[in-house]
Amino acid sequence: MKKILIALAISACALFAGEIRVLAAANTSYAFEELLKKFNELYPDTKVELSLGSSGGLTSQIQNGAPADIFMAANMGFADKVYESGFGVSKPVVYAQGSLAIFTVRDFKLKKGLDVLKDVKTISIANPKSAPYGEASMEALKNANLFKYIEKKIIYTQKISETLSQALSAADIGFIAASALYDKKMSKYKEGVNYVFVDKNLYKPIDQGMVLLKRAENNKEAKAFYDFILSDNAKDIFNKFGYITPK
Repeated sequence: MKKILIALAISACALFAGEIRVLAAANTSYAFEELLKKFNELYPDTKVELSLGSSGGLTSQIQNGAPADIFMAANMGFADKVYESGFGVSKPVVYAQGSLAIFTVRDFKLKKGLDVLKDVKTISIANPKSAPYGEASMEALKNANLFKYIEKKIIYTQKISETLSQALSAADIGFIAASALYDKKMSKYKEGVNYVFVDKNLYKPIDQGMVLLKRAENNKEAKAFYDFILSDNAKDIFNKFGYITPK
């Protein structure tokens, strides 16, 4: 009996031994260290290869044949696009809802909210054509009736993580994923001094979508990771980084 139990344990480990490739929106980078750590506690023999980028860019990669098992987009639009073009196994699901903040290391009066943008010279925003957080940033500016005043100040980046890099160096201020603020490296920055959250009434909810890709249709390891991202373990981590997760 003992030999049978050992054989079953070995079989179970073999089932989840291997490598899967995940393409994920750049805003998730801050949470992924903890997500991967927790996943590897559960499946220590499964290696996750993670590639981060703009959702638009990752969508193009998938449609051009890039090998990938799971796509975690920054909105449902790009996840739906991948599924509807025949690259997904099942319809996308929401794994988290993100939010926006503006961030600066300069001495600006952030208590003015978005109106402070009239006082700055350069504003970093992710490309709204390829980055959903950039699209949400533009929507907020237009709904706040500010876009016409600051349009010439905007510096576009390819993905949302780059707006933070810009705001830490060259740009006066940047629209960033609020999840970045929960990273340990950001703990020295203070709300009301270095950042304020953007009023959620100014932009549509950023529902982030995940889709299991055709390459992973019969891959039990990829399905295990997909299920993990929707599990309470992953939700706790996403919530820790400021996301809202589905109930």
